[in-house]
Amino acid sequence: MENSLLIDLFILNFNKSALMTRLWIYFRISIFIFCFSTSFAWAQSDTTRIALDTAKKEATIQELQTLLESIKKQETQKSSSEVVLEIDGLLIDDTKTKSGRDFYDFFYRDWVAPPEASNYSIFIVEKPFRLNTTTIEISINEITVFQSFLQPRTDIVEELAKQSIGITQQYLIQYEELVRQLDGEERKGTGIF
Repeated sequence: MENSLLIDLFILNFNKSALMTRLWIYFRISIFIFCFSTSFAWAQSDTTRIALDTAKKEATIQELQTLLESIKKQETQKSSSEVVLEIDGLLIDDTKTKSGRDFYDFFYRDWVAPPEASNYSIFIVEKPFRLNTTTIEISINEITVFQSFLQPRTDIVEELAKQSIGITQQYLIQYEELVRQLDGEERKGTGIF
């Protein structure tokens, strides 16, 4: 008798859980149908057609085209009147040792560009040599203007930096003078032979 009672209780509990699962599934399906059926109904309810006014459409297109043309004109005038920005006078460090870095620091600290100098970049390059010496090279626009051995003594490095500054400034002054002479009136010509 006890076994039959346990079996009846087990079947009743099993049916209860199956019933709860079914109710839960039905609830989810009804929520899903409600959500999608209402949005579908709302989308289908507004079927009125909107009449387009072609005169307003053409006027708007014309206004947009004139606006686009005026913006293009303004941009071309703006770009032609803007001053060209040039980055020149850069000091580029390519040193490898402490004495090379000291040389660059002394050079940078004391460097003053000539007032008429433009369109140049200065490269300070250190190359290893024998034992504890290196060579230091200063190039302006890929033209070597100064080259010397660099020793690890700070006072010699500072003196060498001052010498190289004088030579570099002199090169820039001569270069600008040469460019000015080549661009002078006597060299321009008319282009007619």
